[in-house]
Amino acid sequence: MDTHRGPEMSSSSAKEPQDECPSNEASSDDLSSAEKPSMRSRIWHKSGLNVALLKMMFKGALAPTISIALYQSTGFADTYSTLGYLVAIMSVLSFVIMPRAKFVQTMFFNIIGILIGCCVALLSIYCSVQARAHTTPQPSSGPKSSSGGPSPGATVAPYNSSASAVCAVWLFFNIYIANAMRASRPQLQFPVIMYSIFTNVASTYAPQFATMAQGIAFARRLLEAFLTGFAIAIGVSFFIFPLTSRSVVFQTVTGYIGALRRALAAQSTYLASLENKDAFGSSRTTDKTIDVAGNRPTSYTPTANQSPEAKQLKAVVAQLGGLHGKLTSDLSFAKREVAYGNLDACDISKLMKLLRLIMLPIIGMTSVADIFDRVADRRGWRKDEAGKGQERLGTSAETKDEEKQQWTQIMQSLHQPFEVLTEAMDQGLQHVLYTLHLEKRPRKQHAETSDRPSPDLESKGCAREPGDADFAKFLQAKIDRFYEQRKVTLNTWCSQNGISLEGNTNQADSSSNQTPDETKSAHQRQQRRLYLILYAQMEFLLWSTGRAVLDLVTFADSKAGAGFIERRRVIVPGVKRMRKWLAASLSAENASVDHAPDTSESRGMNIEIGDAYQKSKDPEHLPPTNAWQRFGNLVRLIPRFLGSQESAFGFRVACATLSIGIVAFLRDTQAFFVQQRLVWAMIMVAIGMTVTAGAGVFGFVGRIAGTTIAMCTSYLIWYIANGETAGIIVLLFVFTFLEFYFVLKYPRFIVIALISMVTQVMIVGYELQVDKVGVQVAESSGQPAYPLYQLAPYRLACVAGGMLVAFIWTFFPYPLTARSQLRKDLGLSLHILANFYVCVHTTVGARLNNSEGDPDDKTSLGRRLNKARARLFTKEMALLEGLRQHSAFTAWEPAFGGKFPRQKYDTIIQEVQK
Repeated sequence: MDTHRGPEMSSSSAKEPQDECPSNEASSDDLSSAEKPSMRSRIWHKSGLNVALLKMMFKGALAPTISIALYQSTGFADTYSTLGYLVAIMSVLSFVIMPRAKFVQTMFFNIIGILIGCCVALLSIYCSVQARAHTTPQPSSGPKSSSGGPSPGATVAPYNSSASAVCAVWLFFNIYIANAMRASRPQLQFPVIMYSIFTNVASTYAPQFATMAQGIAFARRLLEAFLTGFAIAIGVSFFIFPLTSRSVVFQTVTGYIGALRRALAAQSTYLASLENKDAFGSSRTTDKTIDVAGNRPTSYTPTANQSPEAKQLKAVVAQLGGLHGKLTSDLSFAKREVAYGNLDACDISKLMKLLRLIMLPIIGMTSVADIFDRVADRRGWRKDEAGKGQERLGTSAETKDEEKQQWTQIMQSLHQPFEVLTEAMDQGLQHVLYTLHLEKRPRKQHAETSDRPSPDLESKGCAREPGDADFAKFLQAKIDRFYEQRKVTLNTWCSQNGISLEGNTNQADSSSNQTPDETKSAHQRQQRRLYLILYAQMEFLLWSTGRAVLDLVTFADSKAGAGFIERRRVIVPGVKRMRKWLAASLSAENASVDHAPDTSESRGMNIEIGDAYQKSKDPEHLPPTNAWQRFGNLVRLIPRFLGSQESAFGFRVACATLSIGIVAFLRDTQAFFVQQRLVWAMIMVAIGMTVTAGAGVFGFVGRIAGTTIAMCTSYLIWYIANGETAGIIVLLFVFTFLEFYFVLKYPRFIVIALISMVTQVMIVGYELQVDKVGVQVAESSGQPAYPLYQLAPYRLACVAGGMLVAFIWTFFPYPLTARSQLRKDLGLSLHILANFYVCVHTTVGARLNNSEGDPDDKTSLGRRLNKARARLFTKEMALLEGLRQHSAFTAWEPAFGGKFPRQKYDTIIQEVQK
């Protein structure tokens, strides 16, 4: 779940340096040279803290603090008795820092899941009570029961093996179904965790109830505790620093535009570096690894040969890809949200489309760096590790220097028009930020404040500043002038090769001493050079980037001109959009990891890639022709589900849960289970089980560390305040506030931080609960009241035991490794890439044949192809993110046999990215 990083985006990416104003540059240089930032400022900047992030930390820590403080009320304590600490735990797991649309969807499913869990728990209690009634002789005085119970009105009865067996079966079935759904629908991660907690608590206490009245009283108290925690979370989410999904999207758009500007600057820097012929002769590094046949590879590591400018360009583009994936996942929630704002759902979709059209040619520029590296490698311009040039047959040193000189002359001729257009595009992106009110337009400064002369005299005449009403015309003129200046580069290339454009004749020396093969090779090199220049620099990438920026500027101006930006209104999603939301919220297609509590909790991205890849022809059955055969196909879905990977994962979790839960269903160990609170070991299994072994190793180590930290912080909270309730509540808020920093800044460790906070709240909350209700009431549930210094290690041992069982069942009976998942997802990625190529090829053919049709017509060929390309591109970007995650987790998996070729997989992933 990456949505919580929205507040962080506004300060880090929305305020980029502006290059269009020389006076601003000078003033900032003077300030930086005259005054160095203090150490406190540097620490603050390095930590990434800002006002928005501090607000979210405060918001996240407030919900459990309110829950703990409410329990100090006598009426509240009398109502919830020994289940009061569950209120605080539910408020933590509700994750109030999520944007509103995501929070509403998650809370909706949380409540539905808990209500279903309560119904199923009552059914299992009823079955348990009936099993007890049919296997226990009825005494004349009625059933004997103890004086205490897990909640008021829910007294417990002596052990009954039949009741325990029935509850064990219900527990296994519940956990199996819930976690099979969890594996197939990552958006149900939080609801399944809530459901599992409710089921585990209810099922382990159910065998002790002799009547339905006792079971109903317990289920009602448990349901009230859960719903009260949800209610507190809803109040905090809606009224304390409310964060809408639309605001997260606009903050991400601001960062996206900032990343586009940085990419343009990195692109300009890279192309400027090519004006030096030494840039084509950087050292190359060989790959020292040996393949499976024992031979050294003949290829070289693709990124090792690149210049620092090329690596910087690729790093910025990679960051841009991450922002694109985040924006895509947040966009659907923003469009479904009821809000009071400027742009509606269609406008946000249009904005996303225009940003994607700018990003695509910028991504294409990274392939130009690879092409130049390949050219340098083929022509022998690289130097080996000893600093010697790599010789190529038939290529002399003079020829190499001449070719390098020709490239540098061409790049030098491109410098001035490229810089002009890049500056204009940067100003255009800044204009969009000002026009859409994503950034505040600074006050105009006097030109006299700068002693630096303006590099462009035209800027003092007809030029326009970003934010001006007619800036689009200025940008259009810049793009048209750049398009006309393409002749300069073409003339440079022609003069190098003796070609006259006026007479359309070749003036090359026909009496050259070159052989026919050498002449053909030289012609091919010149042809490739021309194609690269026209495609990469002028005809497509740069010019199309400028046109895309112009379209974005025009869109922003149209919305500002129509008054949508200045006039805010209530925006309500339509019935069709809400219907699509309801269908998509339970659909397996494109179920994003942003719904999961941790990126390691799911199998990456669930991408629906169509029947052509997943379904194959059935050689044993013809298509059904009547109702009975169609009914038979429905019956066949049952064994298909039971044999699926989701079913296998649910079975693993159920077995792991019952490995601990069996202690609660045996006569000799039932009391031990209750006294030592082993139900929380079962809950840790529900939270800690992962689909792949690599994530399991990483999660096991991290969660044990998180629980140990929680034990230590519990000691600090309790003993610093010397057991005083008010001081404990304040310190609990402070420590939870600090822990939410890691949740927000390091989303990879969300579950580790959550387990740490839950354990901390569980330890401190239980001790405050004992202080409030008294030892006698606290021990009425069968759990002895330990002091905190003894309770905290017991909780650590309980959580560690649950994590260990989850870790074992991740590998047993066979491991579901991240390596196998990496291989499968890489196949899916290549399949989607092939489909994307087919769409591009068909689009080019349709354009050549003029058969695209009206782009505004939803049924036209061009419109459908454009939609298919956008959908495939989004899926490919999502899969690439999951592939990198699986590749990182392979390092945590124990290796048996030969070494896993991670480097080769990473190379393939990099090639797919290109």
